[in-house]
Amino acid sequence: MNVKLTWLGQAGFLLETAAIRLLVDPWVSPNERRLIESPPLELVSERIDWVLVTHEHGDHLDLPFLREVAERSPAAQLVLPGPIAEQVEGILPLTPVRPGDVVEAGELRVEVVPSWHGVAVADGYSDHGGRFVGYILRGAGPVIYHAGDTIATEGLLEALRDKEIEIALLPINGRDFFREEQNLVGNLDFREAVALARRIGAQTLVPYHWDGYAANTEQPGRAVDEAAVSGGLHVLLLARLHPYELA
Repeated sequence: MNVKLTWLGQAGFLLETAAIRLLVDPWVSPNERRLIESPPLELVSERIDWVLVTHEHGDHLDLPFLREVAERSPAAQLVLPGPIAEQVEGILPLTPVRPGDVVEAGELRVEVVPSWHGVAVADGYSDHGGRFVGYILRGAGPVIYHAGDTIATEGLLEALRDKEIEIALLPINGRDFFREEQNLVGNLDFREAVALARRIGAQTLVPYHWDGYAANTEQPGRAVDEAAVSGGLHVLLLARLHPYELA
């Protein structure tokens, strides 16, 4: 099976098989804090079958762009956490989900797992009753895990136990006092991302979420150096908008 994975920048990815074009957390709309170019609309809004959204932050749940998808790909199906379903009512056919749910997306099986994050810093880092999720995709060659936004916790490790994840897409924009002073909820740093990928048995780590905003504090090359110290893990640094063919 030919499977292509295209990083759209920040947390956005396009997964393409012969039968399906699926987006995860596409962030396309203009934003004054945006540091990267938006992907071409024809690439990310035409012939789209599924859109998976992990949570409600604007660089993951891009409402203006979803309306564009509805116009250009009206049969596209939208999957996102149940607690935020009211934010997207009437835009696209909707499947609200919670951790533990499974969605059959054509030839793909989408398993929903929890993530640990917060709408604002004052909320603290938690799964917040399923408000933040990640997705495990099976049926497109290697088993792919997209973590959404998350930190590492015992609960996350338990949720990912025995999932046979091969490629881990993980956010590495870090978290620190100065980010949180700006009410920017953080994610893994590069060391945590490497350690998490190893703990869940992944063969390949794909870092994301390091490029979109000036406040992001991590450099993906550090994950390469960290993984090289003890070996056993590939770190794949994707170039934005350049499709990568998965074996």
